[in-house]
Amino acid sequence: MVRLLFLLPPLLLSACTLTLEVVYPGHRITGLETQRTYCTHRPTQVDFRFLLEGGLDRLEFYWLPEGGLPQDARPEERYALWGPLRGGILRGWLEVTPLGEVRAVSLTSPRGQGGVEPQGIVVEPLPQRRLWLRGFTGGVAGPFVPAQNPVRPDTSSFCDPLW
Repeated sequence: MVRLLFLLPPLLLSACTLTLEVVYPGHRITGLETQRTYCTHRPTQVDFRFLLEGGLDRLEFYWLPEGGLPQDARPEERYALWGPLRGGILRGWLEVTPLGEVRAVSLTSPRGQGGVEPQGIVVEPLPQRRLWLRGFTGGVAGPFVPAQNPVRPDTSSFCDPLW
């Protein structure tokens, strides 16, 4: 009888399991849009905007040839900003040269917080490009988000690619 009492608790506990799920507050990036063209004879500030739900501690930018995928991007085709960034409609620009070099990135939040020191990456010159983003919250990567439109080159001498 004493042996049965010792065996009973482990048998009962083995029939029960406890699952603990920790949910870290995440983020969602939607509605990424860019201006439609960039100039081929001078540097252009390519404007973008998107809606951020939640917050980020890092935001990655990918300035890729049309058809390219971020997971295949070379290191020089990536750029990362460190947060924190808070939700809302965020706007900014990438300064790009006709050859596809990103000279600077700027990002502002609805409250005017944010902004980035100019830094650069180099990408190969190709006719059309697309901006991709990926956010990180708590070190966890969100999905890659492509801009809704490609950015086409404008070869005219009066190029004015404003929104």
